[in-house]
Amino acid sequence: AHALINVWFRWDTVGYLKVAAFGYIPGDGAIAYMPLYPLLVRVLAALTNNYLLAALIVSNLACLIALFLFYEVTLGEGRDKATALNATFFLLFFPSAFFLFTAHTDSLFLALTLATWIFARRGKWAAAGLFASLATLCRLQGALLSIVLLWAYLAPCNFKSVYTTHPEALDPKGMRAGINRVYVLLSSFVTIILKRLKKSDLLAISLPAITFAAYTIWLRLAGLGSIPSTLETNFGIRTVAPWTGFGLFLQRLVGRPFIFMDYVDLILLVLMLVLLVIGLFRLNSALSLYCFLTLFLLFMRGTPPHLLDSFNRYFLSLFPAYIILADLTTKIISGPRGRILRMILWSVSFGLQIFLVLGFLDWRWVA
Repeated sequence: AHALINVWFRWDTVGYLKVAAFGYIPGDGAIAYMPLYPLLVRVLAALTNNYLLAALIVSNLACLIALFLFYEVTLGEGRDKATALNATFFLLFFPSAFFLFTAHTDSLFLALTLATWIFARRGKWAAAGLFASLATLCRLQGALLSIVLLWAYLAPCNFKSVYTTHPEALDPKGMRAGINRVYVLLSSFVTIILKRLKKSDLLAISLPAITFAAYTIWLRLAGLGSIPSTLETNFGIRTVAPWTGFGLFLQRLVGRPFIFMDYVDLILLVLMLVLLVIGLFRLNSALSLYCFLTLFLLFMRGTPPHLLDSFNRYFLSLFPAYIILADLTTKIISGPRGRILRMILWSVSFGLQIFLVLGFLDWRWVA
């Protein structure tokens, strides 16, 4: 038990298990941990009589489900089986992927987000909204899925027909004529949206945002405060606007000495940005929106103790990036060169993952 279970009692695991065992305590930093994962741990702990073992079981089951769902999502995005399998390996060998089977929320959130996208692609908006709201109870980041689902829902609308119906809107002279032209265009867009949008679908799409609002209100009413104030008081993390956070990142980038993890996080950030920019041309637009919204949210962590504190772990939720990476090494660079490149990337990435695991087990902050 000590060699296989107790060694994973590290960092955020302590907070999650505290919530699972005792619930939320006013003034305690564990308020920053969302309730779904601790709730599942508490339920399973009634059978195992061991909270840490229960947490590891939940995480590993969620990890297994997430890998299967990611494979299906990749196939659903028009990739063949070889590309889907390679994308799954890129996810599994990512340097911080070991967090998928530690007692953290990464695997559960990823599984719920993937399930949300699968149902959204099939037009099952009620199921998509339900899984997205569960993802929000796993991480507040899930609230962004309301925006993503709305984008995916409206994407099939034929907005080009507006310009066919009102060709004068494209005429520079007509545009200079002013407000009437703008009004015609806006009213036409709204008409198309209202025809497409059903009340039941709108409610389903709004579930993540409603869940976020309801949970925030509950924290206030229960006298527990708010997550932003808890993060600032207990962890020194101030919530700021994304552009402010990015500015602070640039200041730290040029004005402070780096530690080892800063180099790792910076390299992985650059890699993710390159992949996501390529993804603008190769991914469903809703997936690209999800990725960039997530990055904006990460930059709202204004004052972390490290340059990109925990970014490499949160990159696990950017699953579309691994599809692009598989595309590059399977389709664009095909044949023996692609296989060699994949083996090199997997070896380097997995080697770094082992190194980070050793640091994690030695109570060193790696994410």
